[in-house]
Amino acid sequence: MDTSPIPTFRFNNYPQTEEPVLSPLPEAPTQVVVYRREERFATCRQHMEQHRRQFFKLSLVEQGGGTFYLNDEAISVAPNSVLLVMPGTALRWHLHDGPQTGLYCFFSEDFYNAGLLPNYQLHAVLSGAAPYVYHACTPTEYAALRQSGEQLSAQQQHLEKARLYLRLLLTDLRDWQATPNSSSSGTLVPALVQQFIQLVDVRLAAGAPALVLDSYADALAVTPKHLSAVCRQATGQSAAGLLKEKVATEAKVLLSGTQLPISELSYRLGFYDVAHFSRWFKQAVGHTPSAYRTQFAAYK
Repeated sequence: MDTSPIPTFRFNNYPQTEEPVLSPLPEAPTQVVVYRREERFATCRQHMEQHRRQFFKLSLVEQGGGTFYLNDEAISVAPNSVLLVMPGTALRWHLHDGPQTGLYCFFSEDFYNAGLLPNYQLHAVLSGAAPYVYHACTPTEYAALRQSGEQLSAQQQHLEKARLYLRLLLTDLRDWQATPNSSSSGTLVPALVQQFIQLVDVRLAAGAPALVLDSYADALAVTPKHLSAVCRQATGQSAAGLLKEKVATEAKVLLSGTQLPISELSYRLGFYDVAHFSRWFKQAVGHTPSAYRTQFAAYK
C-alpha cells in the first residue's frame, strides 16, 4: 500500500478473503485468479471500506448483490448481473444479507494483453473512461456469461486457455459499457486521450498537483491546444473540462470516504488556498466541501 488516505492494493496483497491466503497470488504476466463467491476461502466481505486496486476485478453475481460505491457513484448490484471495476477506482460496498453466489476474477492488464497487437489490447476493448462496467443481465445473457466464467475458473491453471475465456467475457462487456460523448459513434478513444486520462488518475491518486493542463501536455509531448482538440473530438469535452471533472470526482471521493481535513485535501488536489478550493468545488459540484461531506456522512 502507499501513503494515500485511500489504501491502494497491488495484485498480491489484496485482502480478498476473511481467511489467510494459503499461497501467494501469481505475478504478471500470469496475474489471473478466479474465486467462487460462496466458497469458504473466498467469502465475500459483507462490508468493505474504501480502497483502490492496481488490477481489474470482474464479478459475476448470481445470487445476492448489494450497494457498491464507485468513485462518486452508488450502484445497486442485482442478482444475475456483471460488474467490472477498473484499476484505480475508489471502491467500497455493503452486501445484502443472504446467499452470495457467483464468481469473481482478479486479473492484470498484462495478462489480458499478452501476445496481442495494440489495436486488440484491453484499452481498445474498453475504450471509454468510465471507472466500471455494470450490466443487469437477461437470463440468456447471464447464462452465456456464466458458461464462459465457469470455463475461466476451470482453466485458470492453464494460462492460454484462461486468457481466451477472459477475452471472451470482456468482449461481451464491451457492448454494455457506458459510451462517452463522441462526435464519431463507434470510434475508439485515441491513445492520446487514454494516456491523458490515465495520467490524471495516477497523479490524483498519488496526491500530486493536478490542476495545470500544461504539465500534462508536456508529459505527453504535445501542445495543450492539440491535447484539447483531440479530447474534444473524441469525448465532446476539452482536456480542461475532463481534468476539472476528474478533480471534482477525486474531491468528492476524499470528502465522502476519508476524514482528511479539508485544508489538507485541498492541498493534495493542487489547491494552495482553502478558500479557492471551496469556491471551485461549489461552482463545480453545487455544494461547499463541508456541506458535501455532511451530506454523505451517513454512508461512511
